[in-house]
Amino acid sequence: MVARTVGMMLMILALCMLPMFIVGIYYHDDRSTTALMLVFMAMLVSGLCLRSVEKKKATLRIREGYLIVVLTWFLACFCFSLPYIISGAIPNFADALFEGTSGITTTGASILTNIEGLPKTMLFWRAYTHWMGGLGILTIAIAVLPSLGISGFQMARAEISSSDVNKTAPKMTDVAKRLYKVYFLLTAICIALLMAGGLGFFDASTHAFSAVATGGFSPKNESVGAFHSLYVEVVLEVFMVIGSISFPVIYSMVEKKKVLLFLKHQEVRFFLLMLVGSGLASTILLTITHTYANFGEALRYGSFNLVSVMTTTGFASNDYNLWPPALVILLLLISICGGCSGSTAGGVKAVRFMITGNFLATEFKKKLHPRAVYSVKVNNEPVSNDTGVTVCSYLLFFLMIAVIGGIILSLDPGADLVTAFTASLSSMTNLGPGFAKVGPYGNYAFFHGWAKLLMAFMMVVGKLEIFAVLMLFRPSFWNPDK
Repeated sequence: MVARTVGMMLMILALCMLPMFIVGIYYHDDRSTTALMLVFMAMLVSGLCLRSVEKKKATLRIREGYLIVVLTWFLACFCFSLPYIISGAIPNFADALFEGTSGITTTGASILTNIEGLPKTMLFWRAYTHWMGGLGILTIAIAVLPSLGISGFQMARAEISSSDVNKTAPKMTDVAKRLYKVYFLLTAICIALLMAGGLGFFDASTHAFSAVATGGFSPKNESVGAFHSLYVEVVLEVFMVIGSISFPVIYSMVEKKKVLLFLKHQEVRFFLLMLVGSGLASTILLTITHTYANFGEALRYGSFNLVSVMTTTGFASNDYNLWPPALVILLLLISICGGCSGSTAGGVKAVRFMITGNFLATEFKKKLHPRAVYSVKVNNEPVSNDTGVTVCSYLLFFLMIAVIGGIILSLDPGADLVTAFTASLSSMTNLGPGFAKVGPYGNYAFFHGWAKLLMAFMMVVGKLEIFAVLMLFRPSFWNPDK
């Protein structure tokens, strides 16, 4: 069952590559088109071979769901790295795997020192991998596999960290299809608005793919700063925020035609309050420290880069490495928070911060009033103690992996302490740019191959929100009797 399902996923991912052939042909890039064609054929044939495995009567359990999710993501990272190697754009395996994984996990970290030196087909491919990985590869599976007689529910349980999965199980396929309709619509609107601002189709589409998917890859060496356009920054800023809001909430808003419906959702309100509050704080600090000439410039650059970091997109309009240390710390903290659950953004997610904060506040109240009964609620629904323990465990695992990753990366001769730890944190949050050498105008090229492979692994762990990957390291997971 696992082999057959993974085989089907490979075939679906191969079919998702078809639009890239049009791009390659349009730009007369035979080398890149050939590379993409070879990878397409390899994925298709591999998928067919796995599908030919003898079918046995078996149901897809949660255990198999976890395995399929993890295998699909790691195979996707490997396969989507191959076009870089075959085309010669990135000939080194570790570099290509890092770039490919960064693309599909919407991290946006890059090893490229001269981005504009790549063929346009490969630059488009970088942004397109963001777009494919935005809502999660497995969302495609949830929409398609049930029609082929394969349940997508257990796969959703393995990838989606939400208490509402059980409630939506009967409608999982319909939900996935509707979410992709919204995803397509938002991307099309973003492309149209960017083109209205003077960008060509290539620049508009690549930046739209990255903004809606909160990825951060740009075909420009100076990222968004290369356009020197306030209009482009505002459009991208809006769509980065939209991409960080829960897509089921956005769909409900579109379906019911109520623009302010999202304000009823507690997590979205919390996320937007953090965003606005941090934006105001950064603007004021940049103004009083005279980092920029006037309040207008401080607001422009402060808000854009702060939104880019908090939504874990990674676009840059200015080098925030040069900002005051207090603001750098603020950026570091909000990058950990990330966007809302059910969005394309990375990070810990706002709902986990809400639950943790409420549980801590409740513990303080219990110390003062031991006999009182308190309940933690999110969206007017009580949060069980088990959920609270799970959330706290997640935060503990997140910080532990980020710290251990930072310690290991600091062993690389080219990385100082700040670079190593922010690179580790950026990989886990799927942010991309960090600070110091891996800042917004830096790159990850100086790291050794083993360090790049480690960060690529951490990107997948962060994207799958830790537990799906860590589950495979438990001996009992592989024991058929448990």
